[in-house]
Amino acid sequence: MKIMKLSPNQIITLNDYPVHSNSILSEYVGKCKLGSEIPFVPVIRTEMVRKHLEDQLLEKLKEFETRAPEAEYFMIDGSHRTTALTLSGCKIPAILYEKTEDIMEAGKLVATGQILESGTLNHSLEENCQILNQHFKEKPYFQTVKEKTRKMVRGKVLPPSLIKGYKLK
Repeated sequence: MKIMKLSPNQIITLNDYPVHSNSILSEYVGKCKLGSEIPFVPVIRTEMVRKHLEDQLLEKLKEFETRAPEAEYFMIDGSHRTTALTLSGCKIPAILYEKTEDIMEAGKLVATGQILESGTLNHSLEENCQILNQHFKEKPYFQTVKEKTRKMVRGKVLPPSLIKGYKLK
C-alpha cells in the first residue's frame, strides 16, 4: 500500500457523469478551501486493470492512452472527492492498491477517516479489476479526472458557486 499525491490527469475516473450529489461535492470543495484533509482515493495501476478488460475495452483504452499517456491509474471510488480537489486546484491524495493485502490494510484506516467505507474494501484486487471491467463495459469510454471536471464545468452541470475560481486550461 502506497500513499501518493496525484494530478487529475494521472487518474482515469469512473463514468458517473455528472457526479450524483452537488451537496456532497459542495462539502468537499469547502473542505478543500479550508485545507482540511480529504480521505484517500483508492487507485489501481492501469497495467493491472488492463489484464482484466475485455478486448473491446482494451482497444478503447489504447486509443485513450494516445491522448492521455500520463493516466497511469484507475480510481475505484471517489468521484466527488476527485472533482472537488480538481475544482480547488489541489493534488489528489491517493492510496495505491497493488495486492489484496493492501486493500485489507486500507480497511483499517476507515476508523481514522483516512479511507471512506465503501464496497471496494470488501473485494480482492482482482475482483475490483473485474468490477471496473463491468463498469466500463456498461459505459465504454475513458476519461481522466481532469477531463471529466472540465466537461462538467463547460456543460454547466455544476452550481456556479462550485466552479468559481476554476480555470479551464
